[in-house]
Amino acid sequence: MAKGNTVTVRFDNSNSVASKFLLTSAFYLVVVALVGVLMSFMLVKPGTLPAFIDFVALRGIHLQAIIFGWLSMALMGAIYHVVPRIVKRDLYSKALGNLHYALMHVGIAVVVVTLLMGFNTGREYLEPVPLVAVAVVVIWLIFFSNILMTILKGDVPKFSPALNFILLSILYLGINYLWANFGFWNGVRDNLSVWTFAHNAVNGWFMFSMVGIFYYFIPKMTGLEGKDKPYPEFLSKVHFAFVCIFIPPSALHHLLYAEAPVNMFWKLAGEWTSVGMLIPTFIWFYIIAVSIKNSKKRIGVPGMFVVATMVFYVMNCVQGSSQSIRFINDFTHQTQWVVGHAHLALLGFISFGVFAITYWILGQFYGANAFNPNLGKGHFWLVIAGFLGMFIPLTIAGLIEGSMRGTGADFYTMREAIQGYLWARLWFGLLTMASFVVFLMNIWKVISKAKQTNFEPVTAEEREMTFTKEA
Repeated sequence: MAKGNTVTVRFDNSNSVASKFLLTSAFYLVVVALVGVLMSFMLVKPGTLPAFIDFVALRGIHLQAIIFGWLSMALMGAIYHVVPRIVKRDLYSKALGNLHYALMHVGIAVVVVTLLMGFNTGREYLEPVPLVAVAVVVIWLIFFSNILMTILKGDVPKFSPALNFILLSILYLGINYLWANFGFWNGVRDNLSVWTFAHNAVNGWFMFSMVGIFYYFIPKMTGLEGKDKPYPEFLSKVHFAFVCIFIPPSALHHLLYAEAPVNMFWKLAGEWTSVGMLIPTFIWFYIIAVSIKNSKKRIGVPGMFVVATMVFYVMNCVQGSSQSIRFINDFTHQTQWVVGHAHLALLGFISFGVFAITYWILGQFYGANAFNPNLGKGHFWLVIAGFLGMFIPLTIAGLIEGSMRGTGADFYTMREAIQGYLWARLWFGLLTMASFVVFLMNIWKVISKAKQTNFEPVTAEEREMTFTKEA
């Protein structure tokens, strides 16, 4: 057996870039919530706000800010932290990381300004004008090249589900965006490209990256990292294989409605691959649930968010698979049920997972006292109440709309019937925004701590790590 030699690796580049992304993302989350509340108010009290506040522009800003401002900033920061530690090498280029960070802010600002000025492609989830889309591709290339070079110059493990999922997520982000923006599609193909992007932004980019990050940090959070196999290797391989098989065609479930001019074969493919997604869903839930059950450490605030995100993940996938069955899809299509499902995916599932990741990584960087635990718990319970207070009324409203549509009721009659539920969304949306402000307050406390150390981690383990390599 070959002898091993001890190697100490410092993560100065990784720590610096990751901190900037993670500490900034919370500001965009508050922007997302503020815009969402304004839109909710405009739906229950139309004509109250000044005419220059345009609902279409706000909706585009709401979507783009949550995709690129909040979730992408936080997940990219976490990837900058995790990948170097998996391959036992510092981030390839701090300069590229800082350029990526600066361009993200510039890009988000340009998107907001252009949408407010009325420049809009009219394609849902892809509202920014083509010049902005080109800039997004450039930013993605900078991000991908930095991560890829880090991996190529590092010590790649023989088996790492964390690295597999993270790499796949970055590829999904770029290929998916290129497909949707530069495919020169028209008609139903263009519609499919739009919904392929929307579907794969959540399931390809957000979910894959979050799953990969969870595979890395859950064993550390639970104290199971020292075990030979903190999670079953076979199950993790099956998990990866099934999502690779089922996720690409399942995007077709966005075109199941009767009027969609899509061949029945493809509708069936979208329907049953969406149902098939329940297999990897419960595999991942089992892996995380067993890890939490066997935890050797107190899981704290990050663990609370992990438990919640896994519950919401199962809810999201069960609901998504159910509404991918055609007769259910016909009933729920173009109702508030769909709006509730979108919030279940992006807020209930993905955002709760990102909260867990952010609390854990920044807690590792700046110590257990960096956060106020009471603020963290307050954030948790407020956002649980706020989210459920939006999701449940929207789901009920969708069922009412579906039932009334079957009797031939018109739009205005249905809107009057669900007005109370729309008010509930507004009030609980305000509560959700309050929870995000509490989160931002806690992040600001970390920023104050970080300034004292010039944004360097206070824990020696996060500044440098010692690995044993085979000679």
